[in-house]
Amino acid sequence: MNKLVMRRKASDNVYFHPQFHIAMNMIIDYIEKNFGKKAVREYLKQFAAACYKPMKEKIKKQGLKALAGYIEQLYRKEGAKVKIYRETDLLKVSIKKCPAVSYIRKKKQPVSRSFFETTKTIYETILESTDFEFKVDKYDRKTGGSVLIFRRKE
Repeated sequence: MNKLVMRRKASDNVYFHPQFHIAMNMIIDYIEKNFGKKAVREYLKQFAAACYKPMKEKIKKQGLKALAGYIEQLYRKEGAKVKIYRETDLLKVSIKKCPAVSYIRKKKQPVSRSFFETTKTIYETILESTDFEFKVDKYDRKTGGSVLIFRRKE
């Protein structure tokens, strides 16, 4: 009897992790309800410091070019429409609809009141102790659409 073997690696698959967004939303909601908004920010700071340490190092070496490449790749993989404007010391990212918020709503889950901290706190944490700062220029709670500004500190 012949035996067929199929070999696959995770890298063979299309990147897609929408359930991560559902789980993160639930975590944020739980922490906020039980420990408050400050605890949500502390959790996300720890998360970002652990998960994005290599990105922080790239930004220290390459500047906003590294961050622009990461953001462009991330949103392309998630199928989101994003506009990126970049100069040497400025990066402006316009996101029409946040793919995470869209997916959470599609699954008829309530979006946590503090879900936007997953963007705000994570980018602030990534840029800590670099030459750059982050601010949210616009944010739409319904769609998660936003305009994000990254710039060199003055």
